[in-house]
Amino acid sequence: MISLIVLSLLFTLTSACTNQSSEILVTYHGYFNDKARLEIIRESVNDSFNLEKRPIPLSDFDVIEVSLCDYGRISTTLHTSNAVKHVQSHRKMKFTTTKRRKTRPTTESIKVTQLMKAQELWDMGLKGQGVRVGVFDTGLGETHPHFKTIVERTDWTNEKTPNDGLGHGTFVAGLISGTSEECPGFAPAASIHIYKVFTKKQVSYTSWFLDAFNHAIMRGINIINLSIGGPDFTDRPFMDKVWELSANGIILISAIGNDGPSFGTLNNPADQMDVIGVGGVNSEGRMARFSSRGMTIWELPDGYGRAKPDVVSYGASVLGSALDGGCRVLSGTSVASPVVSGAVALMLSGIEDRALWNAGVVKQALLEGAVRISDSAASIFEQGAGSVDLLASFKFMRKYKPQVTLFPSHLDSLDCPYLWPFCADPLYAGALPKIINITIISGLSVSSRIEEPPVWEPFSTESANVLRISITYSAQIWPWTGFMALFLSVNSEYSSYTGNVSGRIRLTVVSDHLGEKRRATIAFPVRLRVIPTPARSQRILWDQFRNLRYPPGYIPRDDLREKQNPLDWNGDHPHTNFRLFFQHLRADGFFLEILGEPLMCADLSQYSVYLVVDPEEEYFPHEIDLLDHAVNKGGLNMIIFADWYNTRVMEKIKFFDENSKEWWTPETGGSNIPALNDLLSRWGLELADTIIEGNATIGDLHSAIKSGTVISRAPAGTHLSYAAVNDITEEIIAADPSLQKPINAPIFALLRNNATGSGFVSIFSDSSCLESKSASFESCIPLVDILIDAAAYGVPHSFCDLLVTIPSPLIPLNSPPHRSDLSHHFTVISSVVEHIEHNKVSYRNLPSCRELPPADAFVIENISYPGDISDRNHEAFARVVFSPRVSSINNQVKMNNMIPKGGLLLDSSFNSSPQPGLIYPFISLLAFLILFLLLAKLCRWRIFTRARILGTRIM
Repeated sequence: MISLIVLSLLFTLTSACTNQSSEILVTYHGYFNDKARLEIIRESVNDSFNLEKRPIPLSDFDVIEVSLCDYGRISTTLHTSNAVKHVQSHRKMKFTTTKRRKTRPTTESIKVTQLMKAQELWDMGLKGQGVRVGVFDTGLGETHPHFKTIVERTDWTNEKTPNDGLGHGTFVAGLISGTSEECPGFAPAASIHIYKVFTKKQVSYTSWFLDAFNHAIMRGINIINLSIGGPDFTDRPFMDKVWELSANGIILISAIGNDGPSFGTLNNPADQMDVIGVGGVNSEGRMARFSSRGMTIWELPDGYGRAKPDVVSYGASVLGSALDGGCRVLSGTSVASPVVSGAVALMLSGIEDRALWNAGVVKQALLEGAVRISDSAASIFEQGAGSVDLLASFKFMRKYKPQVTLFPSHLDSLDCPYLWPFCADPLYAGALPKIINITIISGLSVSSRIEEPPVWEPFSTESANVLRISITYSAQIWPWTGFMALFLSVNSEYSSYTGNVSGRIRLTVVSDHLGEKRRATIAFPVRLRVIPTPARSQRILWDQFRNLRYPPGYIPRDDLREKQNPLDWNGDHPHTNFRLFFQHLRADGFFLEILGEPLMCADLSQYSVYLVVDPEEEYFPHEIDLLDHAVNKGGLNMIIFADWYNTRVMEKIKFFDENSKEWWTPETGGSNIPALNDLLSRWGLELADTIIEGNATIGDLHSAIKSGTVISRAPAGTHLSYAAVNDITEEIIAADPSLQKPINAPIFALLRNNATGSGFVSIFSDSSCLESKSASFESCIPLVDILIDAAAYGVPHSFCDLLVTIPSPLIPLNSPPHRSDLSHHFTVISSVVEHIEHNKVSYRNLPSCRELPPADAFVIENISYPGDISDRNHEAFARVVFSPRVSSINNQVKMNNMIPKGGLLLDSSFNSSPQPGLIYPFISLLAFLILFLLLAKLCRWRIFTRARILGTRIM
């Protein structure tokens, strides 16, 4: 996997405005020749500039070199042009190569073509002939003996040679079309187009990709393999071009990343809906540890991520072509990606109808043919639809009829652990809505739309009464894909209900394909477990609204020692990097509700604990008032896990971005201590800007502190825990280990209000100890267990005896940390703050809480949820719904025949009118014959004879 890192970490000094130049990437609404593009720029820019010459004269973008002093003004001016689509800095990309397990073939290495039964298609005479594959990588040598069908090799870098100086591109190309008997590729007869977009120094630029992508469109490439990716999903020109490629019928297959086994580690562009994102498994078909996991984090904090990867395939210890002409072994999702690309090229060579060669149909074929991997513990966020089954997908395409597929294809609380976390978290009355994000893949046309709002069809009146479903969806399905989000909750009058509720969401997709009206109706089966509303002592509110992540801002890592990952980009969500913590709480019988909106959008009186972990976002003053009242008078208990904050350290870890010629400074620290101090001031508590690391011990509880803060102020009566730790603040600033000093610091505080009906406030120094990657001996989860039990049953004296109860207030030695003036971007990414100057905050207006109308319930009786909807060949559900008795709360609805594939296909047709059932032709024929019988009496038997002949022709 080649990991794109948009931000170049160069610690070099520069002034705010010098004689240096900066590059602007500007994209247009359409393609223009060199002269027309120059005129567009000159209409907007009066300053001097240099225009980089494009290798393709007809282009939809330019790179403009301007003075650094003029960068901001020129960017703003270009935005005003009607011809300009987008303006941003020209981004530099770096990568790290695929993980190497071995350098030479061994008995452990695998020949993937054999495992995936490519021989069966080869025996049919299929070897990828007629399929054009673009390999976007590090190039390929001209005389490499493994390749016989290289059509062209193009260099889009500044090295002026398409040769591979690294070996990565050679390996990738070999998996697709290599001819070596020892390490064969899937499609040796495919037409291979080599696009060198990375140098041997592992550098690329957005413009290099854009030029190469435009060339691929002009060449009529069918498949592009991208064994690349990175966490930045805000490179708009790159993403727009990916959508354009898909819209032009090009199938993009991309590696999802090697950042596993942590969740929330998907890479772009594999996380885009129209791209086929590929994860990795080993030779035994089990999840590879290195393979990145879902969910996508674009939608956070107020929404919920999509299921990715789409599929997985072999990516560990795989044999492929080596730079020296032999074979070698590599591992990584950049291996799994060309395995799928080669398999798709082989498959397409047996599909005569080239109208099916598109991202929508191919993704459907891979999803429908996929088989759940043998590792039964792998969820949909790990394996997607499952492992690619080449023969099953080929068979699907051979029999293909335009249709719509949903991913996931169903929602079933009993389908565990595959549908984790949905299967692990039952519904109950009074809870915040649970969200599931469904991807819609349309094979009708590149552009489709949902004909009317999706319909909720419960299978009983009871299900209709219990479950409340709200639905949002994309108005346009383009290119090939869209989304449907379900917001699930239980009506308040069913707080004692126990049981499963079931039904389906029905939606109809329509398109106008080359003048032909197409429509398909699909069903999304739902079976959800509903339980009685848990006691308040079991309910915990997780504040997701307080979590910001990279991108779109520079949110630094929580552990300052972690050099490999300088950015906090995993979402800080209970279903991503705090997954094991979430599972622990559920196993202990607690229910975690996730709030992606401000606190006024939740009823705080329903929860025993308010949990905020690693917060970067600010608080509205009204939110602080609500918490003040809820804790002091409403019995709510507040548990905070903080992280480091120090403006001098933030100054130290800033870096110079070569793209914009600007310094990138963290928007905040590991957590936003000034914001937390605003909240904690209501209780006389305060956190300092001292950064510590070490081990904390509270009785038998042991936890690691990696880059934590210390408690600097507390009122008399506060229970504190001190730890012998190291103050690493000056060490980090000066990069001098000798400046590290041991201190005895308060790392945990517990403040109880003895008033009746009040809760407690607790703070721990660091949040890294809750993350899934923390070893068990480093975890502070046992401390959370004690605090949650204390919230329910009171703080035990035995725990307080382990703490120091201070008889007089703890007074800070220094003033509290102020908000940073180094970065002016925080106000852009914050949903709370409009302006910050000299630690004074101007707040935005309070947002409205999300209120979605419930979908109307149309009850369909005499239908039960199938026993195993996860089985794609399951026909029971289709059989029982041919002629059901139908009733409705609001009106009558008609059931259509159903085919369970990727959701239950209810109807698919290619005209604008609904398709009649089988009974209607007979009724029509009977009416026709009756009419002729009447005519026979009037017009004698000769007409009847003609009618009988005509009737024979119709039959």
